[in-house]
Amino acid sequence: MLGSSELRAGFSSNESDSPMYTCENIVSRFRDRKRSANMVLCGTDCYADAQSRGNIKSPFDGNVVCGFDTMEYMLDNTFSKLGIDTDRVDHPLLLTEPLCNPEYSRGQMNELLFEAYRVQSVNYGLDALFSAYANNVRDNGLVVSAGRTTTAIVPLVQGRGYLDNAKRLSWGGLLASDFLLRLLQLKYPNCPQRITPYETQCMLEELCYTSLDYDAELRSLQDPDVLAKVDRVVQLPYSAPEYKEKTKEELDQIAERKRAAGRRLQEQTRIMRLEKAQRNENDLKYYTLLSEWKEKESPEEYQARLEADGFETEQEFDRTLKRLDTAVRKFRAEEQGEEFEEEKKEPEFPLVDVPDNELDEEGIKEKRRQRLLKAGHEARLRARAEKEKEKRLQAEEEERETRERTENLAAWLSKMRTQHQESIARIEERKRLREMLPNRKSAAAQQRMRNITALASEQDASSSDSHRRRKRGDDEDTFGANDNDWSVYRTINDATNEEEEAQDYVTLAEIEQKLLQFDDAFTDESTYEALQARKTRLTQTFLYGQPSRLDMDDPIQYHQLHLNVERIRVPEISWQPLIAGVDQAGVAELGRHVLFSVDQTIRDRMIRNVLVTGRYSSLPGFDARLSNSLQSYLPPNAPLSVRRAQCPRFDPWRGMREWVTEQSDLFRASSVTRAEYEEKGSGWFKEHALSSCWQA
Repeated sequence: MLGSSELRAGFSSNESDSPMYTCENIVSRFRDRKRSANMVLCGTDCYADAQSRGNIKSPFDGNVVCGFDTMEYMLDNTFSKLGIDTDRVDHPLLLTEPLCNPEYSRGQMNELLFEAYRVQSVNYGLDALFSAYANNVRDNGLVVSAGRTTTAIVPLVQGRGYLDNAKRLSWGGLLASDFLLRLLQLKYPNCPQRITPYETQCMLEELCYTSLDYDAELRSLQDPDVLAKVDRVVQLPYSAPEYKEKTKEELDQIAERKRAAGRRLQEQTRIMRLEKAQRNENDLKYYTLLSEWKEKESPEEYQARLEADGFETEQEFDRTLKRLDTAVRKFRAEEQGEEFEEEKKEPEFPLVDVPDNELDEEGIKEKRRQRLLKAGHEARLRARAEKEKEKRLQAEEEERETRERTENLAAWLSKMRTQHQESIARIEERKRLREMLPNRKSAAAQQRMRNITALASEQDASSSDSHRRRKRGDDEDTFGANDNDWSVYRTINDATNEEEEAQDYVTLAEIEQKLLQFDDAFTDESTYEALQARKTRLTQTFLYGQPSRLDMDDPIQYHQLHLNVERIRVPEISWQPLIAGVDQAGVAELGRHVLFSVDQTIRDRMIRNVLVTGRYSSLPGFDARLSNSLQSYLPPNAPLSVRRAQCPRFDPWRGMREWVTEQSDLFRASSVTRAEYEEKGSGWFKEHALSSCWQA
């Protein structure tokens, strides 16, 4: 028997339920540099080393034999394992082939067997029908065979394959394994280890299952607790680095050294602080005595004395003296444990209104400084007045809102809910724009580049007079004269404006506080923070499993794969192929089409024997899902019976052995002999009840 994933071979005289020889259907041909010899390995031997793994080939393209030179190596290895060491094979052969196998492929196989191995005769049949024969489905039934690359639905009518109505879905275990591998690579792009196809196949067969109600189960997985229950952890190979653990005495010594170093640092800081305070005390005494000379000397002599001590003007000396006095009084207050309050008085600017012609050069400099100080002082007063005005307006707004809430609570709550949704929408829109900006092809990034281009070309991109440009030869730059000119910067940085985003969060918090206080339907679980926490928890559960067990400081976390949604998503493709981009009907729809393509009487007999076979059908829930799906198309009292094959892996081989033994005359009559091959050509084929080309 030939299989696209596994070759199973044996003699019909073998009474065991398993074949004598099985191996993976792969060949590796390479040149061994150490031995300087050409090597050919078959089956699992191909995984011996990196060189052999890099040259693995399969004789199958999908489930059709195309590489007949590779197939010859597989047949040589198979006959050798079966003990056939003669120059020819003196045994009749029975092989399986896929549904709708091309005539060219069968002809090439005949040519290989008759010419290279000089076999007596060759017979072909469908593995799905042989599996049905092994499971006593020999009259009427429906066989659903989910294999490595395809899933076939074959009707069985009066002991013969009714292949005119058979259907095939281009999806099987290999494609499902590849799809799971891509999902894991997308889910864990920074996984430190490479996930091999064999590991993915094991995860598919051992951890995935077919959901009875995919949509309902997928909605239930939106709950992090439910998602954590279905989560399965796959531990990739990981060797923890060895660390020499310190004893308790060593840890105590390290902690004591750290404490001693901290005490030394504190002592050094205290000494430096005392030294600085003493310097300030000495400088204050000296400068205080220096200031007394102002009353004893003329202004010129006093100015010369100040310059000798490094002060250019008397105002600079006064500022230094005031700073030292403040520092000394603050230190004394801190030493006594008192709170220091600096004396504040209204600033004076006596030189601002004095004409420049009445001042000398130093006076003019001081006048400019006082003018700047006065401007800053007036700006602070205006800001204080604006804050007071804002508080007054806020108090009036709160009073108006209280009145609205008292008069019509339902309308006020509806208004608050609308504002709550609008605030969340603005925040989400900012997040979306921020995520889109790094992508230069996104609409947000392209709009930003257009705004920058408009700014670079000195075009006002925000005002209505956007066509206005500075004339050539005119050196006057009027950008900024209009307040709307500055909005271009806001437009460019709209997606990352931290001030506006912070204000949105403050506004949202205020609205939620009001809703929590006055709306009974609005709970803590309805707040934006709770929604984000639930979303974050769901994401963490999807990626890392149970959040309570998450420890990102543990490197073993990076060597773990968590399968949760993937456990039902990958098998669901057999029922909804569009999930993987396969534009075909699912297994249930194909089964319905096959059943309703026959008469009612035949259909009633077929649904009593629905057999599920094939290695991919071994996933838990496959037969139950098929039963539920087919039952939905049938009357409520329809006698539908869906059962699994006893051994989906070896039942086709067992059915072939039983068919050859029980119907040996039919086997010989439907086999193509060497004489018929030489007379009628390699394309000659004889049909029988379990063959691939039977027509009703």
